[in-house]
Amino acid sequence: MNKQSELLFDINHFNFDVEHNYIEVAGEAMIFHCHHYINYLQRSILDAEYIESHLFLIGSAADAVYNQLSSLCNGLDVESSKRLAEQMYKAFGYGLIDLSSMNENGIELQSDKSFFSKTWLMKFGASQKPVDYYTTGYLAAAYAVIYHKPLNEIQATQTECMACGALANSHSIKSGKGNFTTYPPKEKTVFKNIPKLKLGWEHEDTISNTFLGAHASFVGNDEGLIPAFGVYLVRNQSDYVNRLQFEFIKAMGEIAGEYGEKLGSELLLEAGHACGFFTYSGLMTSKEWEGAVKPYLKTKEDWIRGLISVINTMGWGYHTIVELSPDKAIFRNYNDFEDLSFVRMYGKSNHPVHWANSGGFTGLMQLIYNTDLVTGNPIESEEGFFQMRRSHMAYETNMSKGISCGDDYLEVEVYR
Repeated sequence: MNKQSELLFDINHFNFDVEHNYIEVAGEAMIFHCHHYINYLQRSILDAEYIESHLFLIGSAADAVYNQLSSLCNGLDVESSKRLAEQMYKAFGYGLIDLSSMNENGIELQSDKSFFSKTWLMKFGASQKPVDYYTTGYLAAAYAVIYHKPLNEIQATQTECMACGALANSHSIKSGKGNFTTYPPKEKTVFKNIPKLKLGWEHEDTISNTFLGAHASFVGNDEGLIPAFGVYLVRNQSDYVNRLQFEFIKAMGEIAGEYGEKLGSELLLEAGHACGFFTYSGLMTSKEWEGAVKPYLKTKEDWIRGLISVINTMGWGYHTIVELSPDKAIFRNYNDFEDLSFVRMYGKSNHPVHWANSGGFTGLMQLIYNTDLVTGNPIESEEGFFQMRRSHMAYETNMSKGISCGDDYLEVEVYR
């Protein structure tokens, strides 16, 4: 076999844990998100120009990827390690990178295939500053692992970005004084193994099994991207995405105390609303939904149950419904990805931290009950989203329970 075509990273080698609705790759939990949520989250962080967010935007990626590649590259030679890192990056949907020129001194890398730069332009238009912090952190981690460098002694910078008008992204990685945050070792993930309140819908298993069967097919195409459900998916390291949230709240608190934390929390919830609104809208208007889910739907409540049956295959934990009506819903999640990350990285929290999950539930309620999605007329534009969020019919969110707070599960009330 040609060494260049040898498959060193294959997502099929890692099994989905159906008991905990969880998948782990080399010690890192993996979750799917789409370009709407990831870009909203990153822009919310970057808009707070008074904090040094680049430190954790790069550092969060570098930490998670370093842990992963340290395990996967163990025992491989330099060239094989480079190819594995290239293949994993592509498989996860981040684009394409060529590490052939990386050596002991680092790498000056150019790529015109970037999930972050491409989808930022799609979502927001041109940026004044580079936006592909994840790839900068990824390359720093790859360099550290392959050449046995301390992660805190690496300088990693994106110098050009397609989101700013460049023809390609450029990243500079070299040894030197570290310019991003590094973090202490993490604990192992600990699940809450308690009896679950099941969704109790007769079609749940049929739909979940259909999408779980397609799980491994969601890998990067020839451009290293994963177009599916009318959006671009990316398979994130859960700790990477969640650390962005947790470090953002920490930084906001250091700047403005309790007010800063409250404002940061509202911004993270809004990113979750966008995820629920745009991601779920894309999913529920996709050909995959039309064929595999829609035949089972009779009521608006069935649309919510159908959506939950699908997203329970995305590594986010097990979602279920405690109460559901147009005016109020109580959703629950067992072993949700945000809480599990917080506990293993920081310990116990004095407030709920599941902004993405809770905002997503709220966005789902808005989609089903405040738009004409079910009758075939979803609101797709950014302006339509903002108008709906500011209407008198908008839903409120109460994050009432969380595993990081000592509860057995996440619980959120969505009401109007």
